[in-house]
Amino acid sequence: MVGRSRNGIVLCVDDEVEALNLRKAMLESHGYRVLTATNAEEALKLFDCEGVDVVLTDHLLKGQTGTALAAEMKRRKPNVPIAIYSGVAQVPDDMYKADVFITKLVTPEELLAYLEATITAKAKGSTSHIITKGQGAG
Repeated sequence: MVGRSRNGIVLCVDDEVEALNLRKAMLESHGYRVLTATNAEEALKLFDCEGVDVVLTDHLLKGQTGTALAAEMKRRKPNVPIAIYSGVAQVPDDMYKADVFITKLVTPEELLAYLEATITAKAKGSTSHIITKGQGAG
């Protein structure tokens, strides 16, 4: 399923399985390897065992927030970019625990552009944060 030269591993976390599967199919069709988890425990196991390039996590997970998950991931691997991907337009108060906030209202093209830019920046050793249209003012 890896196509073109845009190889990168994306860990997608969402407790809504249908949305997770749609996101996975879309990303795989654009050449990404996609790992999926439906909860924080699964996500952390994959995060620890795989060479993840970027994490895309829903904010409102069952039992934990995406920002709490991001904080634990940053503690383990601080150089992996983590995006909070949320259907709620308001930026969480503890957003500083992750790298970027993206609303689910962004187009697939905007999401793909974010992932490509993030993986490219990571490969170059950049620590700059990527800002997307969905980041909004909170």
